[in-house]
Amino acid sequence: MDLVELNTIFAALTLVVVAAAAVAALIQLRHLRASNQLNGLLTVLETWQNAQFQEWMEFVRDELPTKIKDPEFLDGLRTRPINRRVHPEMHVCDWYEQVGSYMKNGLLEERSFLDIISANADEHWVLLWPVIAILRERAGPSAYENFEYLAARGRLWQKKYPLGYYPRGTPRIAELEYRDAEPSVPASNP
Repeated sequence: MDLVELNTIFAALTLVVVAAAAVAALIQLRHLRASNQLNGLLTVLETWQNAQFQEWMEFVRDELPTKIKDPEFLDGLRTRPINRRVHPEMHVCDWYEQVGSYMKNGLLEERSFLDIISANADEHWVLLWPVIAILRERAGPSAYENFEYLAARGRLWQKKYPLGYYPRGTPRIAELEYRDAEPSVPASNP
């Protein structure tokens, strides 16, 4: 073999090694992104399950519909800063705003998140709309626009999957046929 042939072979081998390294790097990046998405989702859901946050959610569901009929309560939304002891619904608005921003900017994977929370986002948008409408009197449509985005995506998700997002081709438990009519129960040890 002459020097030109060896040089060509080494160049080709170098190209193969670089291509393999690039493919491995892409695979690692995809796994890293998936890991980051999962961590983001778990962090968001951890906040959702926090006892204090659940109290604020209960306020929105149980007390806010009555409170928004009180002009004094509504006037409290027009003062700066808003007293969050009187208006705990602001914590819920802020959470949805933050999560909507994460989702809109691709930091939180939409499909996984909406599979869990689409109905709640829409429900809370409806419950909190009177509050947001007052906040938009001063700030305009940019106030809680990420919350609106999240609620709109949630509404579209519900429209697209009205019966849920159960994987096609996987039968529901009720559709599965069992060999035995009754499940077997292990005998107890005396």
